[in-house]
Amino acid sequence: MAAKTPWSKSSVPSDRIKPSHSQTAPSKRKGGGALQPTKSKAIIQLEILLKNLREYTGREKDPKGGCFCQAADHQLSQYTPICRTCGLILCSLNQPYWTCPHCNTGLLPTPATREAIIARLESQIAETAAKEVEEQKRAEEEARQVAGAFPTLSGNPSTASLRPSTNEPHKVLSLNSKTKKVIVSYNSSPATSRPASRADVENKEEVIRRVPPPPAEVSYARQAPDPARPWVNLSIDPIIYLPSPNAQSGSGGPGSSRRKKGKQQATNNDAAS
Repeated sequence: MAAKTPWSKSSVPSDRIKPSHSQTAPSKRKGGGALQPTKSKAIIQLEILLKNLREYTGREKDPKGGCFCQAADHQLSQYTPICRTCGLILCSLNQPYWTCPHCNTGLLPTPATREAIIARLESQIAETAAKEVEEQKRAEEEARQVAGAFPTLSGNPSTASLRPSTNEPHKVLSLNSKTKKVIVSYNSSPATSRPASRADVENKEEVIRRVPPPPAEVSYARQAPDPARPWVNLSIDPIIYLPSPNAQSGSGGPGSSRRKKGKQQATNNDAAS
């Protein structure tokens, strides 16, 4: 029987020393699956449009009233550019699942039209997601080429753990000029504000100006045109001439006073001669 040695029992003191850092497995989501990548704003907008197309019947009115810019202030709608009933040109703010803001008729007359737009949205979502993945891979590859393939030292502590917290109080020593005594005080740095996350930015609704509908009553000139004055604008109140207040008081301002003084001096010279 072989003699027992410290090496056979692994009783060397160095074997009983716990490592300074523990390698933990990457955390997973509570559901057991992998973490989902953050969706961009373009994909979120397309998914919301696809969801509303499937949920709404197409006979509901836009609670915001739509937009009557006729694609002058905003882009032309990609899905329903014109109302087939009244002929109103629709911009991108007029969603296809709402009714026309003018005649209140559905913009999707047949189920085939709705299914065609849904299929188009699904392909747009897939293409946009694939394009974003390619751009992300290209950016990572460019960053890797710029930084170089250097190995990472996992045993060294991270720089974040070595840096002191900015919110911890720190001691401040000050000398009083009169009493010559040292005053000890503790000050804490103000907490830095958290930057706005991507989700907060996406949740904020952009303030978009919508053109209201035209007035129901048309403004026109109710008076008959005057043949002697055909150029008069009859849509506004008649223009009345108002004389200057200086002319009413009899004084014509500083220029008229100088002219009066000149005339009076000329009269005095004539009388003296």
